Amino acid sequence: MLALQALSMLLVPLRADAELPYPQAILKAKEAADAVLGRTGTEGCLQGKLMNAMVALSYSCDAAGKKNNVCNLADNFIMAGVPPLAQMDDVSQQFLKLSAF
Repeated sequence: MLALQALSMLLVPLRADAELPYPQAILKAKEAADAVLGRTGTEGCLQGKLMNAMVALSYSCDAAGKKNNVCNLADNFIMAGVPPLAQMDDVSQQFLKLSAF
Protein backbone atom coordinates (compact mmCIF):
# COMPACT_ATOMS: atom_id res chain seq x y z
CA MET A 1 0.00 0.00 0.00
CA LEU A 2 2.83 2.36 0.84
CA ALA A 3 4.37 1.76 -2.58
CA LEU A 4 1.10 2.75 -4.27
CA GLN A 5 0.94 5.95 -2.25
CA ALA A 6 4.53 6.79 -3.17
CA LEU A 7 3.81 6.09 -6.84
CA SER A 8 0.70 8.26 -6.79
CA MET A 9 2.72 11.13 -5.34
CA LEU A 10 5.26 10.63 -8.14
CA LEU A 11 2.57 10.80 -10.80
CA VAL A 12 0.63 13.79 -9.49
CA PRO A 13 2.24 17.14 -10.26
CA LEU A 14 1.91 20.12 -8.02
CA ARG A 15 -1.20 22.14 -8.73
CA ALA A 16 0.92 25.02 -10.05
CA ASP A 17 2.48 22.71 -12.65
CA ALA A 18 -0.96 21.58 -13.80
CA GLU A 19 -1.83 25.18 -14.58
CA LEU A 20 1.19 26.07 -16.67
CA PRO A 21 0.44 27.94 -19.89
CA TYR A 22 1.09 25.80 -22.95
CA PRO A 23 4.44 27.42 -23.94
CA GLN A 24 5.79 26.97 -20.42
CA ALA A 25 4.56 23.38 -20.29
CA ILE A 26 6.42 22.68 -23.53
CA LEU A 27 9.62 24.13 -22.02
CA LYS A 28 9.16 22.07 -18.85
CA ALA A 29 8.73 18.91 -20.94
CA LYS A 30 11.81 19.80 -23.01
CA GLU A 31 13.84 20.18 -19.82
CA ALA A 32 12.60 16.80 -18.62
CA ALA A 33 13.34 15.13 -21.96
CA ASP A 34 16.84 16.62 -21.96
CA ALA A 35 17.36 15.38 -18.39
CA VAL A 36 16.31 11.86 -19.41
CA LEU A 37 18.59 11.80 -22.43
CA GLY A 38 21.45 13.34 -20.43
CA ARG A 39 20.90 10.94 -17.51
CA THR A 40 20.99 13.83 -15.04
CA GLY A 41 19.50 11.87 -12.16
CA THR A 42 18.49 8.45 -10.96
CA GLU A 43 16.01 6.41 -12.97
CA GLY A 44 13.25 7.10 -10.44
CA CYS A 45 13.96 10.82 -10.46
CA LEU A 46 13.94 10.95 -14.25
CA GLN A 47 10.71 8.94 -14.38
CA GLY A 48 9.05 11.40 -12.02
CA LYS A 49 10.40 14.43 -13.84
CA LEU A 50 9.20 13.25 -17.24
CA MET A 51 5.84 12.02 -15.96
CA ASN A 52 5.15 15.26 -14.10
CA ALA A 53 6.14 17.30 -17.15
CA MET A 54 3.88 15.25 -19.42
CA VAL A 55 0.96 15.53 -17.00
CA ALA A 56 1.45 19.31 -16.85
CA LEU A 57 1.65 19.43 -20.64
CA SER A 58 -1.52 17.37 -20.99
CA TYR A 59 -3.37 19.72 -18.65
CA SER A 60 -2.06 22.72 -20.55
CA CYS A 61 -3.14 21.20 -23.86
CA ASP A 62 -6.64 20.69 -22.49
CA ALA A 63 -6.79 24.20 -21.07
CA ALA A 64 -5.60 25.72 -24.35
CA GLY A 65 -7.88 23.50 -26.44
CA LYS A 66 -4.91 22.05 -28.30
CA LYS A 67 -5.08 18.63 -29.97
CA ASN A 68 -1.75 18.20 -31.73
CA ASN A 69 0.91 15.48 -31.92
CA VAL A 70 2.73 16.81 -28.85
CA CYS A 71 -0.47 16.72 -26.81
CA ASN A 72 -1.28 13.23 -28.07
CA LEU A 73 2.21 12.05 -27.12
CA ALA A 74 1.79 13.45 -23.60
CA ASP A 75 -1.62 11.81 -23.21
CA ASN A 76 -0.35 8.45 -24.48
CA PHE A 77 2.70 8.61 -22.22
CA ILE A 78 0.53 9.24 -19.16
CA MET A 79 -1.89 6.44 -20.02
CA ALA A 80 0.95 3.93 -20.45
CA GLY A 81 2.20 4.40 -16.89
CA VAL A 82 5.77 4.82 -15.75
CA PRO A 83 8.07 3.22 -18.34
CA PRO A 84 11.63 1.99 -17.91
CA LEU A 85 14.46 4.31 -18.84
CA ALA A 86 14.94 2.86 -22.35
CA GLN A 87 11.34 3.69 -23.28
CA MET A 88 11.69 7.14 -21.75
CA ASP A 89 14.59 7.74 -24.15
CA ASP A 90 12.32 6.97 -27.10
CA VAL A 91 9.54 9.21 -25.81
CA SER A 92 12.01 12.01 -25.04
CA GLN A 93 13.52 11.86 -28.53
CA GLN A 94 10.08 11.77 -30.13
CA PHE A 95 8.90 14.70 -27.99
CA LEU A 96 11.95 16.82 -28.86
CA LYS A 97 11.45 16.10 -32.55
CA LEU A 98 7.73 16.97 -32.43
CA SER A 99 8.20 20.11 -30.37
CA ALA A 100 11.09 21.59 -32.35
CA PHE A 101 10.18 25.02 -33.64
